[in-house]
Amino acid sequence: MLGRDYFTAVAPIGHVPALTAGVIDLTPSLKFKKSELVSALSISPAVGAAGYSEITLAGTYAVGDQIRLTLTSNLESRQFFRKSFVYTVQAGATAVADIASAIAGLIDAVAGIDSPIASATSALGVITVTQNGDDKRGIVVVDWTDSAAGTIAVATTQTVYSEGQPDDLRDKGVAEADIDRATFDTVRIELQAEAQIPFIDSVGATAREIYLYVDATTGAAIATLINT
Repeated sequence: MLGRDYFTAVAPIGHVPALTAGVIDLTPSLKFKKSELVSALSISPAVGAAGYSEITLAGTYAVGDQIRLTLTSNLESRQFFRKSFVYTVQAGATAVADIASAIAGLIDAVAGIDSPIASATSALGVITVTQNGDDKRGIVVVDWTDSAAGTIAVATTQTVYSEGQPDDLRDKGVAEADIDRATFDTVRIELQAEAQIPFIDSVGATAREIYLYVDATTGAAIATLINT
């Protein structure tokens, strides 16, 4: 899509955009020449699921062995998040379940609203670190240990992006009164609106993107109307 700016529009329930005399009515009050709507992409509703990493401890750890998990993320801000969690195996707690529980406690202590980490839990030697939110990916985990017989394995399940849910519309700035359905199809439209631009090398248009929210199952037909 072209243009760094965007705006949103919500079509009323039952409204189906149509092409009439070269003009498409995205909503009853928002109409453009078809030539200004360059392309469109329809996205069906999807319930999001936050990504998570499972860190499996196995083998035999000895007292004094060290384990380091380094988590990196750019989920919450432009400032890169990087934090290492170091644990030294203690006497009387060398079982992988005990070690995993202790490390999960260290990680969970920094979880929260302003953290890329939503939670860290453990079960039977497996630490599960879940990222905060389902709109991006995510958290990267790098593992290290100096143990001679203990092992670490990291497996990541990527985020399933949330699409067309009420929270997605709120994130885009849609007014609460317009969020009147349980789910929406999202149609991302490249708009090149005709404009009087007084430069010799201009093409007489400004580029923006429209996030059009419509009844579920209708987005594909709207995208086809624009693209053909």
